[in-house]
Amino acid sequence: MAERTALVTGAASGIGAALVGLLPDAGWRVLALDRAPVPAAPDVETLTCDLTDPAQVAAVVARVRDEVSAVAHVAGVPGTAPASTVLAVNVLAARRLIEPLLGTLDSVVTVASVAQYRSPEPDDVLDELLACGDAADLDRWLARHPHAGPAAYDTSKKALVRWTRLTAGRHIGGARLNAVSPGPVETPILRDFRTSMGEADIDRAAAAVGRHGRPDEVAAAVAFLLGPSASWIRGVDLPVEGGLLAARAAAAAAAVVVN
Repeated sequence: MAERTALVTGAASGIGAALVGLLPDAGWRVLALDRAPVPAAPDVETLTCDLTDPAQVAAVVARVRDEVSAVAHVAGVPGTAPASTVLAVNVLAARRLIEPLLGTLDSVVTVASVAQYRSPEPDDVLDELLACGDAADLDRWLARHPHAGPAAYDTSKKALVRWTRLTAGRHIGGARLNAVSPGPVETPILRDFRTSMGEADIDRAAAAVGRHGRPDEVAAAVAFLLGPSASWIRGVDLPVEGGLLAARAAAAAAAVVVN
């Protein structure tokens, strides 16, 4: 058994699967969690869990509590799903899974998205969302702050980053928490993003930086933040998007100069 054990959610495909493939070579034993089957591999144990089910999440927490030293919460639901499902997986499940383990973890990485910048919600509204404890609370939040699926996705990722930063600040000296925010990545749910965000927006992102990202490129950033080489990094949100935000800033600045 390797010295360190990492729990990876969303492990069956995309960034999660790439991370599961990468971590054993870096000395990690991996607990690979998904509701879909995860291929067997050396130093990888598979766990099945529907993150919308609090009982299943609680069972996973009880199962891994004494052996896991890091969590990478990669699982996420795109904006093609109902808003309540998006929020349940992208926000509530992350908290349900990670918060009970914080006392024994060395590091946590949550996977957010540059889509967070599309959400107009202020911090007080995000904090209302982060205070939700169950599906009924989420429904009440949605009644006060109506979101369709795509908007719920953007806000869920903004809330996830806020939770990561605030929790990092509350655990100085304990577990390190950081976030990673990818741009568009060539994963199976890119089709969903084309539907929920629009073909034109996704294509413009690729045009700005030359291509979409690869799952292994994002997984490498997650693996770095999980490990000891990132020991002095806490509460950051690392964009992994090929320079998309910089390209947009440069284009906006050039437009101002021209005008």
